[in-house]
Amino acid sequence: MRSNLPPLNALRTFEAAARHLNFSRAADELYVTPSAVSHQMKDLETRIGTPLFLRTRKSLSLTEAGDVLLDGAHTAFGALSRAMDDLHALAHAPLLTVSVPPSVAMKWLVPRLDTFRRLHPEIDVRISTDNELPDLLSGDVDIAVHYSEGSYSGLVAELLVANSVAPMCSPKLLAGDPPLRTPRDLSRFTLLHDNGGDEFGNPDYDWGTWLLAHGVSEIDATLGLQFNTSADVLNAAVAGAGVAIGKTALAVDDLKSGRLVCLFNAVAPERAAYYVVYTGQAANRDKVVAFRDWLFQEFAGT
Repeated sequence: MRSNLPPLNALRTFEAAARHLNFSRAADELYVTPSAVSHQMKDLETRIGTPLFLRTRKSLSLTEAGDVLLDGAHTAFGALSRAMDDLHALAHAPLLTVSVPPSVAMKWLVPRLDTFRRLHPEIDVRISTDNELPDLLSGDVDIAVHYSEGSYSGLVAELLVANSVAPMCSPKLLAGDPPLRTPRDLSRFTLLHDNGGDEFGNPDYDWGTWLLAHGVSEIDATLGLQFNTSADVLNAAVAGAGVAIGKTALAVDDLKSGRLVCLFNAVAPERAAYYVVYTGQAANRDKVVAFRDWLFQEFAGT
């Protein structure tokens, strides 16, 4: 079918001539001579095999074939025009690159990102998943959410949300048999371990240390399921695979919805927290300000 299409320039010339029903006015619009328009239309009619115009000494009108082609040309050029508008908007959309830990992206940011995109459709968001803080001064990343104890020399750093840790599990484990009422009851359940990142030495995040701190020495804390990210640990707990020591900041949606419950009244504040980090120069960019403000508004509801 595509091989039957006439040259695009001939169609463009036809559309102008058919719209004006005057070769001279079409020539003025296209910055060519009336003779060039006339020759192109004769070539186009020869290629198609049927007249497109009814020519008299005083007027120009379209044949039935000309009406059909003009309707198709309007549709095609309209679609091309809209596509070019979309491409122009895409090419000139502010690109915002956001660095977040993989678990933050999975458990918190991605499920909410559509709300930011609805508020700011003009901003093209790119997500970079990094446990380590990238070099913000290089300009490759505009803003980051970073998990740390809050030391950021030469950068703007704002506390986004504090974090606590606690044993947590699916409520269906509580409803079953055997019971899960005290730390010693964990001996009959699978322990879920997070091996995915530095927890800044918080003893409440390690099962072995946690159990000893709560007077339990008879459980082998090395057994259980091992995971590479905090998000995977929480998702396994939601699925009922066992009991996790989870971050409340990451599990906020699961805890609010009741997919997870904290156990033993043992929620412990953590030294590390989540910070929004960016450069002083980035603080003057509208796209960064918009994303920073949105983050704080969203976390205000957690």
